[in-house]
Amino acid sequence: MPFVTGGQAVVDTLIAHGVDTVFGIPGTHSLPLYAALARCPIRHVTPRSEQGGGYAADGYARSSGRPGVCIVTSGPGLTNIATPVGQAYSDSIPLLVISPGMPAEIEGGDRGYLHEMKSQVGMMNGIASWSHRTRTHQDAVNAIDRAFREFATSRPRPVHIEIPLDMLAEPGWVDTHKPYPGRVPAPLPDRLQAVADVLRHAESPALVFGGGARRAARQARKLAERLGAGVVTTVNGKGVLSEDHPLSLGASIRLQAAQAYLESADVLVAVGTELGDSDLWGACLRPRGTVVRLDIDYSQLQKNVPAQLTLLGNAAGTLTALLEHLPGEDSSHGSRKALLHAVRGEIQCEAKADGAEWIELLSVLEHSLSKDAIVTGDSAMVCYYGFAHFYPQQHPSSFLYPTGFATLGFSLPAAIGAKIAEPTRQVVALSGDGGLLFTVGEIATAVEQRLGIPIIIVNNQGYGEIRRQMVQAGMPRIGVDLANPDFADLARAFGSHGVSTELDGLEDALGNALDRDLPTIIELKGWTR
Repeated sequence: MPFVTGGQAVVDTLIAHGVDTVFGIPGTHSLPLYAALARCPIRHVTPRSEQGGGYAADGYARSSGRPGVCIVTSGPGLTNIATPVGQAYSDSIPLLVISPGMPAEIEGGDRGYLHEMKSQVGMMNGIASWSHRTRTHQDAVNAIDRAFREFATSRPRPVHIEIPLDMLAEPGWVDTHKPYPGRVPAPLPDRLQAVADVLRHAESPALVFGGGARRAARQARKLAERLGAGVVTTVNGKGVLSEDHPLSLGASIRLQAAQAYLESADVLVAVGTELGDSDLWGACLRPRGTVVRLDIDYSQLQKNVPAQLTLLGNAAGTLTALLEHLPGEDSSHGSRKALLHAVRGEIQCEAKADGAEWIELLSVLEHSLSKDAIVTGDSAMVCYYGFAHFYPQQHPSSFLYPTGFATLGFSLPAAIGAKIAEPTRQVVALSGDGGLLFTVGEIATAVEQRLGIPIIIVNNQGYGEIRRQMVQAGMPRIGVDLANPDFADLARAFGSHGVSTELDGLEDALGNALDRDLPTIIELKGWTR
C-alpha cells in the first residue's frame, strides 16, 4: 500500500488502465499532477486551448476505441472544455476529464480564491455522464477505476473527476488492488431466440446501424448478408457496413427515401442508435412492421421509436450471439436487389438536391486518399450535405463528425487526436472557414507534434448554412458574412504549409500535403455557392 501524493496516485492509476496519451494545459493548480506526469511514460500533448484538447481527446477515442483523457486546471480550464464534453456526451464518446478543485477549507466558500467557482461538479454534472469530487486518495483511484469500468461495460459517455488541491499535493495511502473489470450486459437466451424467430420469417427486413455498432462491423456485415437486408446507417455509423457493399444504402437516415424504406420493412432492426432528431433531421420514424432495438443502454431501448423486441448488450457480443440462432445467408437476397437498387437511386437523387455542389470535391478526395483514411468534419455543409452521402467509406470510425451537439471547431483538433492514435493512417480535416476559426490555434499543436495533416477549408466567407436559412426566411443577413484571414499565409505564420487554390488544384495540393510531416492548410477559394 504505497504512500503517495494524490497527483501520483492519479497518474499511476491512469497507467494501470493502459493510458498512453493525455491532452492538457498545465496550470498553477495542476502542478502536482504534472510533477507525476513528468516521471512517467505517458505522452503529453499540449493543445492551445482546453476546447481543442477536448476535441483532440474525442478524436483519439473515436479513431482508436480507447478512452480519451484530458487534464485541465480549475476554473477557466474546466469551463473551456465544457463544449467538447457536451459533444462527447451527445455522441457517446469515452472521455475522462480530470481537474483540480478548491481545497477542502475553501470549497463553496465564495472567498475569491484563484479560479474559484460556485461548483465545478455542479457545472459538469449538467453536461457529463457524472462528475465526482474525491475526498481521499483512495476515492480518486476508485473514481478512475469506475470511469474505465463504465467505459468498457456500458454506454461510453464523458466523466469528470475533481481532486482537491490539498489532496493532489499531499501524500496518502492508496490500495494497489487490481481494478474490477466489470461485466458487459448480455441478453437472455429466450430473448435472442424470440428475435431470431421473427427475423427467420421476415420477408422484407431492414437494418439501421448507429455509432454504437462501430466496433461490430464484422458481425453487422454477417447479419446483413444472412438476412439479405438493406442497411441504412447514421452518420456516426457510417462505414459499419462498407458502403461499396451491395446491401449498403449509406449514411442516409436523414433522407425521406431512406426513412420510407425503413418504415416499409416488416422487421426493422436498429443497433446502437437512439434514432433521434439529430439523426432524422426532424422526422418521426413510424415503422409498419416489428421493431427490434439492440443497445447497451437500457434507457435507449424504447426511446423515440418504440420496440416490440429488445436486446440489452453491446453490439459485437449480442450480434454474435444472435447470429448463432440464425440460419445461413438468405436465399431471397437476389430478389431484393431490384428493390435496393431503386431505393439507392432515390436516396442519391434526394441527396443531390442538397449536395450536388460537393460531388466533384469529394470525388477528388476519394481518388486521392487511401481506403482506410480518416476524415474529420465540422458541422459544415460540405460534411452533412456532401461527405456523408458522396464519399463511400469501407471502415467504421473513419468519418469523425460531431452529430447531436453539432459543435463548430471540431475538425482540426479531432484530426490531431486521430493522427496521434493512428499515426500510420492518412488523416484529413475537412472544414468550413467559419468552423475552423473556432480552433485555428491548434495548427500550432499539429506543428509541434509534427503531424502531416491536410486541413481542407471550403471558404464561403461565412456561416453558409445560417446565411442560407436567413435568405430563405426573407430576413436580413446579420452576423454570417465573415472577414477572414488569408488562410495560406496564416498557416505559414504557424510554421506549417499553406496553399490557396481553386478546386482544380486540390488533387495536387492534397498529394503534396500527404507527403509532409507538418500540417498543410488547403484553402479552396471561390466557393461562393
